[in-house]
Amino acid sequence: MDDYFSPWPVVCAIDFGTTYSGYAYSMRPDYERNPLNIEFNPPWSNAEMMTPKTPTCILFDKSENFHSFGYEAEKKYRNLAEKAQQELETDEDDDSDDSDDEKEENKIEEDNVTEWLYFRRFKMNLYQDDLMTKQKLKKLKLSAENGKKLPALKVFSEAIKYLKNHFEALLLKTTIRDDRKENSTNSDTTREQSDTSVSTSTQETNSKRYDPNSSSWSDDILWVLTVPAIWSDQAKQFMREAAIQAGIRDDHLVLALEPESAALLCKQLALTKKADDIKVQMFEPGSKFMVVDCGGGTVDVTAYRVENNQALRELHCASGDAVGGTNVDKLFFQLLNDIFGKDVVKRFQKKSPSDWHELMRSFEVKKRGIGLKNPNEKEKELITFSNLAELISEFTEANGNSKNAISKRIQEMDLKKKIKCNGPKMRIDETYLTERVFSGPIKDIVKHLKNLFAKKDVKGIGMILLVGGFSECPLLQDEIRREFPDKTIVNPRDGSIAVMKGAVLFGHSAEIIAQKRIEQGHRLHEVKEVSECIVRRSRAYYGVATDVPFVDGEHLPVCKYTNEEGLSMCSDIFDCLIKKNQEMEIGKSVFEKTFRASSTSWANVEIYRSDREVQYCHEDGCRNVGNIRAHYSDDTGDRRLFKIQLYFGFTEKIAIAMDMRTQKTWKAKLDCLL
Repeated sequence: MDDYFSPWPVVCAIDFGTTYSGYAYSMRPDYERNPLNIEFNPPWSNAEMMTPKTPTCILFDKSENFHSFGYEAEKKYRNLAEKAQQELETDEDDDSDDSDDEKEENKIEEDNVTEWLYFRRFKMNLYQDDLMTKQKLKKLKLSAENGKKLPALKVFSEAIKYLKNHFEALLLKTTIRDDRKENSTNSDTTREQSDTSVSTSTQETNSKRYDPNSSSWSDDILWVLTVPAIWSDQAKQFMREAAIQAGIRDDHLVLALEPESAALLCKQLALTKKADDIKVQMFEPGSKFMVVDCGGGTVDVTAYRVENNQALRELHCASGDAVGGTNVDKLFFQLLNDIFGKDVVKRFQKKSPSDWHELMRSFEVKKRGIGLKNPNEKEKELITFSNLAELISEFTEANGNSKNAISKRIQEMDLKKKIKCNGPKMRIDETYLTERVFSGPIKDIVKHLKNLFAKKDVKGIGMILLVGGFSECPLLQDEIRREFPDKTIVNPRDGSIAVMKGAVLFGHSAEIIAQKRIEQGHRLHEVKEVSECIVRRSRAYYGVATDVPFVDGEHLPVCKYTNEEGLSMCSDIFDCLIKKNQEMEIGKSVFEKTFRASSTSWANVEIYRSDREVQYCHEDGCRNVGNIRAHYSDDTGDRRLFKIQLYFGFTEKIAIAMDMRTQKTWKAKLDCLL
């Protein structure tokens, strides 16, 4: 067993978002000189914009093989759709006598858009697992735009693999490695050796290129994958399994909670005085603040107090809901359904996929500017959407080809002064669009914050830190300021990438060193700097299923049985380890239980979760969320005793197993996807 754990020379954080995804990274020497020296890929771009992250969309060919991700996937799918649309129009207008064979010869089979599988904004499918069994989550399939399905694990893993490979290619092109360094299968030794060989600037050596076969960074990278704090254990493990399937080693991967990552970045910005919009006093010992991470799919809320050693202590367990920015999109397209009819919109989407995707992109761009105040304009402007000729044509055809059909429909809805359709364009009054599309989701967020501030643990907090992509919406910022006039609202620059950059800081933190040393079997007193870690709170009651001596009048007769020693026992008792909202301090929130092995070769412990206090594991609201399985390397033919150490407080629960006969210790698998 190693006496020292060396931090990884490179930390790369993948921020897998509902709407956009990307990565950021830093080298250990650069981090030690300046923690904020964090880099990310040069801005992703398409013909219209450049962004620090790329759209979370992925494309598979007709053979279900990965083709592209992000803007590349959008471009390819759009080209396929445009070609299909052009061919359809040509076929309708073509009266020539060309044979079917000639048409087939001129048609490129791979460009048949209906055969390709295009997925977008699929992350939120994992949030539904509270309504699903574990089996459904493990076997979950996602529907592409054409209705065909692929296993969710494949879709997620291919997306992560793309970002992983993209970063590794960038690293090989822009950094110098010591070619004389010997290859080693020991990752800890490799990390120690490569500390001295990493370039301190990835920009100064981009003319040097290395053969991937002769120099690899794979042993030297710690991968950090971001997840919402409100996600279940099953969803978190699903993301871990997807990353492993993408080629990331299990022991080279950690999960970071999104609002925590944003808080770490903002704290570092304040302490180093690198941002004028982050108040230093926000992070002085004793100060309290709330982080509201408004992403595309979820809104994650956490509250902290800064400790004397600059550690963060959660004041209330993470909370939130699926009330992110994509809810605005849903309401916009619901408005289209109300105007044109659901069937007409579906036909438009199917027959004119290129125009449909152009409409989605247009709204994504325009919604970022809605609510911005222009002092030179006295009245609210009209928001214009183009390329709707086919949609209006479909509606006209569905209404007897009446030229005034759309005007009559708008008049029937009493929207004549709010919506205008001329030619291929539709113009919507900004005030009406704000009320119809933005108001509801924003009020849902404000309502959640009001309910949270009513709790005594967070009532006195005076600062709200707004981060995440949707936090940049001016309407959301204005509403939160209006509803909480006594709070200081801070929306830092680069708020949309605060999670991504903060996750890099998390990867370099003392918590990760403590986690990896514990996983290696080091005892608690050997793990240093644990006090600097984030002190989290439990979102539920967690316990194990156990048996206790049966007591008449106290236990259910149906749970009574007689054990091997002839004693009356009660089964299925919920032995609570951590209570809801209880602090989970790393190094202190560890529980040891001794069990008899389930068989002669492996042991099994069931972990249960409940939102309320229960006595039995079978009660309503209590369910099995995972099993700890410890396999023995040798089979002695008896059911021996083993001890399980279950560590709470990290972003994931850690289980360490010990064979009581041999005293051998190893990390056990906590399987939430059985």
